[in-house]
Amino acid sequence: MNWKATAYIVVFALIFLDSFFFNVPIGPLRITLLRLVIGVLFIIMLDQIFLKRNPLITDHIKFPLAFLGIWFYYGALSLVWTSNKGTAVKELYYFAVFLLLIIVLIFLLQHLKSSLITKTFWISGFVLVLISVLEFKFNIHLPTSRFVIEAERFTDATASRATGFFYNENDFALYLVMIIPFYLAGLLKKPILFKLVNTGLIIAIFIITYLNDARLSVMAIVLQVLLFTLLSFRRFIKHSARLFLLFSPLLFLAAAGIFYYLSNASLFEGIKAGQGSGFIRMNLYLSGLYASFKSFMLGVGPGNFQHHIYFNTLGFTNPHNWWLEILTNYGLFIFAGYCIFFGYILIQLYLIYWSDKKNNKLALTLFLSFIGFAIACLGPSSLFYFWPMWLLYGVTLGYIVQKRKYLKRERTPDHSLESKEG
Repeated sequence: MNWKATAYIVVFALIFLDSFFFNVPIGPLRITLLRLVIGVLFIIMLDQIFLKRNPLITDHIKFPLAFLGIWFYYGALSLVWTSNKGTAVKELYYFAVFLLLIIVLIFLLQHLKSSLITKTFWISGFVLVLISVLEFKFNIHLPTSRFVIEAERFTDATASRATGFFYNENDFALYLVMIIPFYLAGLLKKPILFKLVNTGLIIAIFIITYLNDARLSVMAIVLQVLLFTLLSFRRFIKHSARLFLLFSPLLFLAAAGIFYYLSNASLFEGIKAGQGSGFIRMNLYLSGLYASFKSFMLGVGPGNFQHHIYFNTLGFTNPHNWWLEILTNYGLFIFAGYCIFFGYILIQLYLIYWSDKKNNKLALTLFLSFIGFAIACLGPSSLFYFWPMWLLYGVTLGYIVQKRKYLKRERTPDHSLESKEG
């Protein structure tokens, strides 16, 4: 194992374990072991690039990197009109750290085997499932959990949820959505025992997400499973139209049942009564949209959503919607750019997978991670400080660089299902 592989594993592990080490406040900012490691690796990267002539390869990721740079500089420019500059500076500091993380990950991964990515995410999920079982069984949590940090707010009943290494169950559910495709891809491996283990982990993740009452994450997992089936099994795609026609009456009845349930659900009753999560989210969304229009769609500034609440949200100030968070804080220009950035990554991953399904199943895995993320990101209160999201960006861009040859050559679809490396 070379130093780059070791460095990648250390960074990956610290994404989840950093809070167990030192945390030194410097004014409104904080220095931790992870941030120091990222800084040191960035300096080493500069030495490798400029002194040892080991270039940073950016083939097919120039646009995503350019957008991230524009996003950061636009945030800095918005300091001119943002109302709370302290909050904005804090977010920009973290933004700079996240950008360094992405660049460092690209540099570390550009010549490594893609199987290292699969192994690290697979192991992280396995460990988290084990921790979740302990949380549900014994009602104990890690020190990073809100059920420990704010223990006085919760009873034993409300604390009977899993948070893993995260602050709350919604953040945890989002990460589970991001990693479940790694276990879906494991179903395509040859050893029957490995298939069984992955099947067990898929079921466990679904149950954990359901018990955490993360409905959007449950929906995202269902969509990921359906897309995985459609994209992995050609014969199923071929006959999908016939199957749809055959089962369309049942699908229609199911849809009608769901709409009937929703029309009588407590969600709408809560909104009418001015209480409950539905009422809070609706007014948070209205506040975000109103603030966006008041800023002439320029954005209210980094992290300033919380300072522009115009409707009754019962004291909640975080957007609870990543897409709205970007639109409100950074404006329509950056929001549109982010949508293009997101779509560009999806297209690149699909093209890599489509070119050689035998060796590029990790492309399908990451593709499904982004699809699930697009839905599940509506669950957590705020995502800008969610390290695994930036980890996913960096790892994905690094993987695209690894597989750049598949984006250069003439593409012909490959329908193989078995692979030696993904």
